[in-house]
Amino acid sequence: MFDTILGFSGGLLQQPSLLIFFVLFFLFIIIAYKVVKMLIRAAMIALISGAFPLFSNAFLGTAIPITVGNVLWFATTGVEVYFVYSILVGMGKIADVLSKPFRRGGGKRKEKVIIVEKAKDKDAKKEG
Repeated sequence: MFDTILGFSGGLLQQPSLLIFFVLFFLFIIIAYKVVKMLIRAAMIALISGAFPLFSNAFLGTAIPITVGNVLWFATTGVEVYFVYSILVGMGKIADVLSKPFRRGGGKRKEKVIIVEKAKDKDAKKEG
């Protein structure tokens, strides 16, 4: 049924090159989405960082000269700090996944046990 819907005559599993193509296509979409998402965030951070001298002069009373060079410096510094932060967060996630088998209990989290008292038990405690 899957083969007839997509128009494959030989079947997906019978043509390994077609299967590899779809896996690569899927990975490409995921990676492209992540890259575009990161670039949009970097652009927003560049705008916010570039506006920082205006904010600090208006509200903090600093005397940062508002020049194109200063605005670009703050914008690029903000983007660089964001990329370093993203790399460190990614490394932390990778370390978390790699260390999971070595944790005590095999990485299983403890379940919290919550004891719920019935209304009768509360009334009995109040009377006694």
